[in-house]
Amino acid sequence: MRKLLASLMALVAASGSTQAQSPNDKTVDPKAILFSMPTISNDIPSNLLPLEKVEGKPTAADFVLHEDDWRQIEFLPRDHLSEVKRTLTELKAFDEANRAQYGWRNIYVRRISGTTVIGGSSKALQHLESVLGAKAGPAPILHYSTSAITGRVQNGFSFPLGGNITLYGYVSGDGISVLGASVGRNPDDHKLTDAFTKLNSSDGLLLVDWGAQLVLESVGSDGKIRVWRP
Repeated sequence: MRKLLASLMALVAASGSTQAQSPNDKTVDPKAILFSMPTISNDIPSNLLPLEKVEGKPTAADFVLHEDDWRQIEFLPRDHLSEVKRTLTELKAFDEANRAQYGWRNIYVRRISGTTVIGGSSKALQHLESVLGAKAGPAPILHYSTSAITGRVQNGFSFPLGGNITLYGYVSGDGISVLGASVGRNPDDHKLTDAFTKLNSSDGLLLVDWGAQLVLESVGSDGKIRVWRP
């Protein structure tokens, strides 16, 4: 959400209006400030997400994620399919109504009902490791600029799958509460597809890409993936 500051700074730089009392002060019409994405999750770090303070700078071993990218792609239980479809339909209409040339005039805050993505309490992470065939790595560190760290996700984990694909999330009392996917530059999409195929088979999970406005529902006996778009 803080990416809107980039739009604000660009407008200030381009603006020629100044206040008489100071040649360094500039004014910008708030209506001209755009968001850099159409939607965010309601549990952004300043709201509901459990975070720990990070001492020092992240290391090369840490998984660092921009807070605006939190849960933009995520796995959800199959019993949330109706809610996901309804939210995607609303998001599509919102996107079309608020899209501007260089961003969005407003932002859609997703409020998916609380859920446990993978149950099993303390065994949930072990189960996920078994399904993915990999060991969990360090908890995500969230940031909102190259020099400003928001915090480390409490009881968090990450799974670097290769090909610039990383799964991440955190564990609560009932199991895994969030399971997201980070897609970097020039990603190997097969890595994410393979993870979806495994998790759909083992736990019936959906994969939702809120930015692309689609949900992967299931994998057929012929290996084809069922995709729904509003």
